[in-house]
Amino acid sequence: MRRSSRVLLAVLFTLVVPGLGAAFTIHVPSGQPTIQQGIDAAAGGDTVLVAADTYAGPLNRDLDFGGKGIVVVSETGSGSTIIDCENSGRGFFFRSGEDTTAVVRGFTISNAVADTGAGAYCRNGSSPRFEECLFRECTAQAYGAGICCSASSPVVRACGFMWNAVEAVTRPPAYGGGMACLLGSSPLIVDTDFSENSAYGGGALYSYFSSPQVVRCEFTGNVVGDYGSGAGAMLSNSGGATFTDCVFRENGVTTCVGGGMYANQSAITVTGCVFVDNASGSAGGIYMTGVATSTISWCTFIGNTSAWSSTGGLHCYSGAGPTVSNSTFVGNRKQHVGCNEASPTLEYCILAFSAAGPPISCESGTETPSIHHCFVFGNADGDTLCGGNYHDNEYADPRFCDYENENVTLCADSPCLPGVTWGSLVGSEDEGCGACGSATEQRTWGMIKGTFR
Repeated sequence: MRRSSRVLLAVLFTLVVPGLGAAFTIHVPSGQPTIQQGIDAAAGGDTVLVAADTYAGPLNRDLDFGGKGIVVVSETGSGSTIIDCENSGRGFFFRSGEDTTAVVRGFTISNAVADTGAGAYCRNGSSPRFEECLFRECTAQAYGAGICCSASSPVVRACGFMWNAVEAVTRPPAYGGGMACLLGSSPLIVDTDFSENSAYGGGALYSYFSSPQVVRCEFTGNVVGDYGSGAGAMLSNSGGATFTDCVFRENGVTTCVGGGMYANQSAITVTGCVFVDNASGSAGGIYMTGVATSTISWCTFIGNTSAWSSTGGLHCYSGAGPTVSNSTFVGNRKQHVGCNEASPTLEYCILAFSAAGPPISCESGTETPSIHHCFVFGNADGDTLCGGNYHDNEYADPRFCDYENENVTLCADSPCLPGVTWGSLVGSEDEGCGACGSATEQRTWGMIKGTFR
């Protein structure tokens, strides 16, 4: 056979044989009646396109890609394409080492039930992508009602976790109402909302020996059980976890530890995040214990409270000594920072207008927090700092545009602006209105949150 004929036959062969160079689209239900049958008919590189409808029954749950890099996508998005697991199984099961070429996009996964990973379970190094999906009213008994990843690193982008719960039948473990990351997982979670999820610990997000990267996410109204930890996020032995430009609002209950976040033996990085109106028994904003090397920078703590302890914003316990820089603590309902057998460093921060307590406390009397180049003003029990290791601080009004309405940007005549008192900006926000006392254009809380997007 001539060479040109052999080449022509090879090209024709790839056009008609799935998986050998040609990508096919398989339609559900017009081409295949169920989602699993569509997945089974697909080869690597193919797309399973699912029409708007509610899908239920055995072949529309416990969906397994079988290791294939395919895209399962709805035609019209999660609002009209629902996988209803009917409280009889999980949504997706990734267990064959799938990578990010395996994609789930544009579904609502609801009423899923499993011991672990009810909405989706990723294990054995499986790291698919979930995009524009809503995990709603899913229930687990141990870990991850929405998604659980174990030694796996999925990408979760522009998703939502709402009303999911981990409910232990007898006693804990019961962690990660929205999502749980276990045993070496490093998921990337971006532009995702966690709302009103619940568990014994980690009402929205739980991390154990893992390092999730969480970017531009919102945690709102998540809760944990009595004496649980981390209604927004709970991190245990999770060095390397990062939270960037996230908002934690109204998480927690008065019988938990760490309304917004709880970090135990976890060297984490929290950058550009907002903690507002979170509540707990101890530390409404963040409770940290056991590791001294975490960093918190460009963050805002406002309106947080606690029932048992005197700390509203950040509490450091038993060796936890994070470096906190360019952060604003204002209007917390208890003292801003508490130190108990721990000595954090605060630099270029604002600690102002606490509703109760001093700006910072040293509870055992042995703590020596390092506090320098900070503005301290207008706190309920005075502006005295503790520990003796403080210098180059100012005790003057930072001049916020409207902190009582959660606007902590600075007036044009604020002494915290760069080049006024020191060369660097003090606090988390730059200039946002005219000089105090003159007509100003106030920024709304939505506009402030926009600076974290």
